[in-house]
Amino acid sequence: MTDMQANKFAPLVLRFYARCLLFPYEEMTYELQHIFRQIEFHTDNVDDLVTGHEILAVVNTFQGEDIQVMRADYVFLFSNRDQSDPVCPMLASEFASRFNLAYDSGVFVDLLYEREYLPGDEDSIDSVVNYLEYFASLYESVEIESISDSERENFYRIHILPWIPKFCDILHKSANISFYRELAGSLKRYLLSHTAEEFPG
Repeated sequence: MTDMQANKFAPLVLRFYARCLLFPYEEMTYELQHIFRQIEFHTDNVDDLVTGHEILAVVNTFQGEDIQVMRADYVFLFSNRDQSDPVCPMLASEFASRFNLAYDSGVFVDLLYEREYLPGDEDSIDSVVNYLEYFASLYESVEIESISDSERENFYRIHILPWIPKFCDILHKSANISFYRELAGSLKRYLLSHTAEEFPG
């Protein structure tokens, strides 16, 4: 994959997964289809094709689910409504504490403040959605802000690998519906195989 293609394909893929982890809404299916079409357009090699097929499977699974059932599973998985703790916390701080991971999300929050990249409200900055969105922005910013490949690799190793694959495992195991199981497996495979090809070692 060329740098130019990586700067278009990877952020689209990461933003697709981030969008899937938002609270389900009626228009989401059209937005996921739109992102998928852009991913198809920027596909450059066999690995991209595999990723594209996986993303299409996620889109198709989403379209096959009832929106109310999806919303109910979202609340069950990611909020603490009617239970003491979320089944699969979306916030890195909560997830690391719950599953005894040696990861400090405060470093991520500090990084976003330093970069003046502050999505959402303050108490949800360390959401998995923001990790994926920020990682996507690092691909786009290489040419614009002279962010080096090593900075992107460091973010991957320091902030993605320590907890998001485990998050995917818990999500896959805990979800009641096919959409979240398909999403979890697809995201984990992308992060551990496709992305890792850029950062061998």
